[in-house]
Amino acid sequence: MPPPPTDTTPGPVLPPIVMCDTHPMRSGKRIHVTMTGLDGLLPSMQQHSECASHAATGTAMGGLDHPTAVSTVPVADHGATPSRLASIAVPLAVAAVLAACSTGAPTSTPVPEADATNSPAAAEPETPDDAPTAEPSPLGEDELAATWEAFHTAWVEEASVDDPDAAAFEDVAVDPDRAVEMLAAQRGDSRLVTTDTELWPRFDIAGGKASITDCAIVAQHPEGQPDSVATVTTGWVATAVATDDGWRIDTAQQRDLFCIADELNEQLLAAYRAFRAAKDAAWNPPDPDHHELERTMTGEQLQFIRDLLTEHQREGIVIHDPAPTDNAVVFEVGIGTATVSDCARQVPERGAFDLETGTRLDDLIPPVREGQLDLQSVKLHRGDDGVWRVSDQAGTRDTNCEPGSTRYVVQ
Repeated sequence: MPPPPTDTTPGPVLPPIVMCDTHPMRSGKRIHVTMTGLDGLLPSMQQHSECASHAATGTAMGGLDHPTAVSTVPVADHGATPSRLASIAVPLAVAAVLAACSTGAPTSTPVPEADATNSPAAAEPETPDDAPTAEPSPLGEDELAATWEAFHTAWVEEASVDDPDAAAFEDVAVDPDRAVEMLAAQRGDSRLVTTDTELWPRFDIAGGKASITDCAIVAQHPEGQPDSVATVTTGWVATAVATDDGWRIDTAQQRDLFCIADELNEQLLAAYRAFRAAKDAAWNPPDPDHHELERTMTGEQLQFIRDLLTEHQREGIVIHDPAPTDNAVVFEVGIGTATVSDCARQVPERGAFDLETGTRLDDLIPPVREGQLDLQSVKLHRGDDGVWRVSDQAGTRDTNCEPGSTRYVVQ
C-alpha cells in the first residue's frame, strides 16, 4: 500500500453547517474506552419540526420545496476517498508524520490429501456434544486488542502530564522508556486531557509479530480548560511482538487527524441508505406505521416523519425520491454520533403525486430541472442495540454542492 499522507496540519475550525434557513471500519474491532464519561462536542443540527409546514414535505424527502441559503465554509475534499473525514470541530490533537506499514501473508505449499479409503487414521474421531471448546490462543487477536487498549489508555493519560512515567507502559510496551520517548516526540508542547475514547483497531498477525491500524475517536480538552472539550479523530499505526508475558507494543505513531475506520464508515453509509429506502417505502403509499421507520429513525426525526406520513395518508399524497446515494460521505463523527452528507444529481422522477390519479403536485415539490443538485445531511446516533439511526435531517434543493465531496461552496 502507498504511504499515507504526511501533511498533519490541523484543518480550519468549522462552524456548524446550517442546512435550512427556515429553521431557528471492515473487520476491525471496536473498543470503547470511557475515562470520565464526558461526551465530545459536535455541531448541533436544527430540528425539522421547527420548519414551516409548507416546507415539510420537501425537507422530509431530502430537500426543501424552495431554494435556501447554505451557510458553509470550504473544507478538505474527500474526492474518491470517503473514508477520510473532511472536518472535525475544533481540532486539538497534532499528528506526527508516519511511513505506512506493509503487511504480507506467508504462502504455503499445498499438501496432497491422504487416501482415506485405506487409512483408518485419516478418519477424525467424533467430538461429543458436551466436550469443552478449545480455548483461543493466548496470543491471538483478543489478547492483542486488550494490550492495544491498555497501551492507548496509558498513552493518553501520560500525554496530559508534564513528566510522563515509563511505569505506565510497563506491562504493555516492549521498552517502556522508549514508549515515553515516542510520546514526548509526538505530543510536542501540547498537554491535552482526554475524557473519552473509542477505538476502531484492525490487526494483522503473522506469527509472533502484528501490525495495528486504528482511527481513534477522542474527546479532549487543553490542560486547564475543561469547558473546551472537542471531539477529534486520530489515526494510528503500531507494531506489536509476542513475548512470554503476552503481546507488547513495540512502536506506535499517530498519523492523520482526519480519519475514519473502514468498518465505521460502512456502518454509517449503510444506515443512511437504509433511512432513504425506508422513507421511499413508507410513502408509497403513505404509511406512518411502516416497520422500517423505527429501525432507521429515532427521536424527534421519527415522530416528525410519522406525523407527516399521517397527514399525507389522510390527503392521499405519495412522495417519490429515487435519487442515487452513491455520493454520500461521512462528514463528521463523534462517539456514538455522526453526520452523513449527500450531494446528489436529482432525477426527474422525484416529486409529490396524488395517490388516486398519479397527478404530479408541483405546489408541494417543484419539478426537477435538468442537472439539478440537491444537498441533504443527516445526523445519526448509535442506539443501545448498536444500530445507527437518523435523529435529524436537513436539506437544500437546487444548490451548487459537489457530488462525492464535502466541499460545499456558496458563491
